[in-house]
Amino acid sequence: MENRRSFLKKAGLLGISISAGRDLIIPVPELNDAKMDGTILRISSPSESGTHFHPLEEIRISAMEGGTILIYDGQGRNYLQLSGHPELTFQAGGTLGNQVILYLDKKQRLTDIAAFRVDTKTKIEDDQGEFSKLLDILYWTMVRSGFTELYPYQGKFYQVFVSWLRDHVHTMKGMKYFYPELKSGIDLYADSQREDGMIWDNIAPRTKEKNWWDRRFSYGGFIRAVEDGQYEFKRIPVENDVEYLFIEGLYYTWKATGDDYWMESHLDKAIKAIKYSTTDPYRWSEKFRLLKRGFTIDTWDFQSNEDTAMNEGNDIMVIELGKTRFGIMFGDNTGMAAACRYLAEMLEHAGRKSESEMYHQLSKDLMTRVNDFSWNGEFYTHQVPEDPDVTRDFGIDQSRQVSLSNAYSMNRDIGHEKCVEIIKTYQKIRNEMPGSSPGEWYTIFPPFEYGFGAGDTTRKWDYMNGGVTPIVAGELAHGAFEHGYEKYGVDILRRIRDLTAKTNNYLHCTYRGALPQVPVRNFTSIDFSPATNGIFPDTDAVDNENKRIWNYSSFHQIPFRLINPESGQNNCLLFPENNDVNEPVTLDIKQTVASLYFLHTSPPSLVGMIILEYEDGSDHVDYITGGKSGFWWTEEQTGGEDYESSKKAWRSANHPYYQAVYLYGMNNPNPDKKIRRIRFERTRTRQFWNILGVTLCDKPVFFMPSMISYGIPDNWGAAAVVYALIEGLAGIKDSGVAYDSAILAPRWESAEVKKAKVSVKYEASGGYLSYMYNYDTRKEELNINFTGNAGNYSLKILLPEGKQPSSVSLDGNTIQFNISVIEDSIYLSLDHQGPGVHIINVVF
Repeated sequence: MENRRSFLKKAGLLGISISAGRDLIIPVPELNDAKMDGTILRISSPSESGTHFHPLEEIRISAMEGGTILIYDGQGRNYLQLSGHPELTFQAGGTLGNQVILYLDKKQRLTDIAAFRVDTKTKIEDDQGEFSKLLDILYWTMVRSGFTELYPYQGKFYQVFVSWLRDHVHTMKGMKYFYPELKSGIDLYADSQREDGMIWDNIAPRTKEKNWWDRRFSYGGFIRAVEDGQYEFKRIPVENDVEYLFIEGLYYTWKATGDDYWMESHLDKAIKAIKYSTTDPYRWSEKFRLLKRGFTIDTWDFQSNEDTAMNEGNDIMVIELGKTRFGIMFGDNTGMAAACRYLAEMLEHAGRKSESEMYHQLSKDLMTRVNDFSWNGEFYTHQVPEDPDVTRDFGIDQSRQVSLSNAYSMNRDIGHEKCVEIIKTYQKIRNEMPGSSPGEWYTIFPPFEYGFGAGDTTRKWDYMNGGVTPIVAGELAHGAFEHGYEKYGVDILRRIRDLTAKTNNYLHCTYRGALPQVPVRNFTSIDFSPATNGIFPDTDAVDNENKRIWNYSSFHQIPFRLINPESGQNNCLLFPENNDVNEPVTLDIKQTVASLYFLHTSPPSLVGMIILEYEDGSDHVDYITGGKSGFWWTEEQTGGEDYESSKKAWRSANHPYYQAVYLYGMNNPNPDKKIRRIRFERTRTRQFWNILGVTLCDKPVFFMPSMISYGIPDNWGAAAVVYALIEGLAGIKDSGVAYDSAILAPRWESAEVKKAKVSVKYEASGGYLSYMYNYDTRKEELNINFTGNAGNYSLKILLPEGKQPSSVSLDGNTIQFNISVIEDSIYLSLDHQGPGVHIINVVF
């Protein structure tokens, strides 16, 4: 009895009055007359959870016959009333936390109380497990690629997912479902806001002395040292998305935390940020009344070579009034328009209605102007110069380039028709893209042929110039689910899942948009026996196909003449570990070659030199160090395996130590000179080095590069896909604050999933929604059990193709419903109010 009283006291349930309905108020000032010993009211769990349950989990209770049982959720709302049954089973629901069961006798006197706890985590369980697995991979990617960083500022510590505000906000789209601390990431940039309203781009450690960033950005006050010179805030001058992303981050954080006071404390700073963006001469085009920037690839932070050369310091990130040729990048403006709507909603919630209306109007004005200026009927044109006489030559028709903010704009309320056209544009790209592309989710397509990068060379199909990113995939899939292309959204999610399977169940944020063609090459495999002095130590080493290295004649399409040690010959050039013998070994070549390939193994450190001796008496020295080889016994290369000139060639399956051999390609700096011989020489480090063969080639070194590109944090891309999976396919969307009002739009039929169980929770507030989805094709019946802390639900259920509801019931009562059509998709729509567990039954 003491334990039960103690639990109730800690839960704050002693000495209060609990409403049991419209007319019945049960006073609970004293419980001396209630037994509270478990002899009258008893919880019997069907699982091992004890008194801790998940939403929609069944709970069995037993009580004396003839009484009334009242069940209250964590918010004190009565969500279930039962009577006349000694044994009852119900599903846990309503607001999470400590929940209470009251037992009243026939005279409505409180006789016993029991309590239990309800909690959940964000999770998806589908009948085949494919989307459950995808969510696990996305979560792992988000936490593995950084998780959180901690920074001090003016006596406080701030936690961010990434130190760049942009990356933090985009990562929060996924992490808000898993991590409780969100506010300090926005607080950092609110508290440090520049006096004129500018928001800093990032924070980073620094030295107290002036540095390279000071030299670049001091001219406009775009850098500021803080914390006694230990840290610095920077604003990349060319960037013009930071202010709207600050407001977006404020909005997302408020939604997830439900903290009205905190949100309201930042509203004036948000207003100040918009004023800066819409008045500052670096940011605002008075000519077009839109946000402007220098010529970058979409929202990124570096300009073209041509535009960079016009600035005083020839700096890719710098803009200068009177010199920079500004233009309108549509994504800055669709983003700011969305931020104005977010701010208007927050202002209205705070009771500042007149200001709210002002920002609603600003949002409309921005959208009207950017649509007139940038919409071309199929998608938003990448960049449009302020001065129509400005032209740039990048070897591509810029009017047909589709950049990543088109996918973002789909989820910024640009209108259904425009979203459909953007979806069709990406589907067209899928038909036109290179066959080696992982997907149509390009940073920009087609990429620039030249004009970005050092020496007027542009690395096509990488990073922002034609890389493929799940950022676009997630935003595009989300838009597809919302606009009647649900199967396309599912297809994107499945292709993302397949992509992770190629990279060890991890989602990288940038992939190469195309892999190169293998060049036509001629090889000459050299007889290496004149240089051999030992036997390769591969005793019992076989690979997964039970083959020894000698069973192979080529590696990465490079042929070699290897010597089988069973022939009794020496088969390698061996420089043993800790051996004082450092005599050079030579191998005659007498050929002109473009490149040479070496099959070898060593520690990934400085082990020796390969010296090309030319017939004219000159030579070329190549030091063999980390990245050109790797450990024989632990299968390791310093810095990873994705080298342009080195690859792992062979790996054994033996335990406990793996054995590996590496392939190194060396470009000959003098391809027109005849090489007399190759000299192998070990350094005095006396490290192990073993060479098995040499092959010559008439073309420069080529290895097929990795499909993985570079440049964007992986957690950002993973979060975008989480956003599509949760709001799109699973169909859980917060239409209020902390899910006090929610949209439930399950679209499992588009994935041919017949059973699913979903919970989505904000860890910062406990706001959540859970449901169980079951489509019985034999009975032609769809059942959805759902619950959450919401008082208002809007249901939009995607119906199976060709099926029409013959009846719909809610909590056992036949109800009226609406049918809506989005493109070719048919939805059953209805609204419902009330706490607790609800059951929708649709009979076809």
